[in-house]
Amino acid sequence: MIKKLGIFLVISITLSSCATLLNRKRTILKISSDTESKIVFNKDTIFTNQKQSTIRPLRSKKTIKISVLKDSLKQDFYLKPKLSSILWLNAYTFGSGMLIDLQSNKRFTYKHNLHFVTDSISQKIVISHKKVALLPKNKFFLFTTPLLTFDFFSIPILSLGLEYFIKDNLSLSAAYGVQVRAINYKQPNVLYLKDKATTYRLEAKWYNGINLSKNAHLNEYIALEFREIRSQYNDHINYSERNNSNRNNYIIDDFATIKRVAVLNLKYGILVPLGNRFYFDFYSGFGIRIKRFDYLNLEYNKTIHQIYDEDDLFPSFPLRGIKDYLKKTLLNYSLGFKFGIKL
Repeated sequence: MIKKLGIFLVISITLSSCATLLNRKRTILKISSDTESKIVFNKDTIFTNQKQSTIRPLRSKKTIKISVLKDSLKQDFYLKPKLSSILWLNAYTFGSGMLIDLQSNKRFTYKHNLHFVTDSISQKIVISHKKVALLPKNKFFLFTTPLLTFDFFSIPILSLGLEYFIKDNLSLSAAYGVQVRAINYKQPNVLYLKDKATTYRLEAKWYNGINLSKNAHLNEYIALEFREIRSQYNDHINYSERNNSNRNNYIIDDFATIKRVAVLNLKYGILVPLGNRFYFDFYSGFGIRIKRFDYLNLEYNKTIHQIYDEDDLFPSFPLRGIKDYLKKTLLNYSLGFKFGIKL
């Protein structure tokens, strides 16, 4: 019995060791330079320029050496290992997987992006984080937001947008979306309005003025976004009068809602290329969300009525029910991605 328990624990810890399972023996370093250069690593020589080249060193706790030769200059760079971010995924197993990972070289990685330039003052080769990525004026992007289509907790919306660069690294974009299908958590007995929704988004982006990634080739941006969602749907709630001790004697109130939500966000994002034309736009941001409601045939009054099962664990009204209507202005957090194509 003890032997079987020991085998089970060993297998469980091994299968939960994230770095050991997910990381390969070799990691990827992308290297580039401002002019034609030679990179010497492990007795291999590769040529590179502003277009990134790749080397694949073994993961190890040892410092690796890279030599850069350009024109008559030569400079050696020593890269110290660091812990892979994958290692911290062991938190979901309360750290048990680290018992394996901390014995493996797969826990290590190195800086992933290196861009070499010649310093004009010292005339030495140095690592630069200055952006070389450029999104030129008059460029067009066409994009959509896939997650909106599968937003089953709110309103599934199919959207399409266009981004235009009015100057180098400065763009304006607009997007429009419509509801693709109705989501009724509990079908009301009376239908007052047709269930529908639309949304539009206006956004200004400033690219490559920020470099949190320390990657000279990655397009990063700060954006100011305004978004509005307009929807109308039918709903119902169950309630009773507050002075009525018989809670089984409740009222079913069918009504319709016309809802407007305005969102203002300050966002940070990155463009991750998929080949030469396609890309993912990952973003996150904070702002405010302002809600406005108009009701048709709603007779509920919180001063004289109480929701029928407000003390129960599972309320009988939908997720977007009456409690949501009491919150008019909220802090907003955005996290998501877009998928697009460069035209």
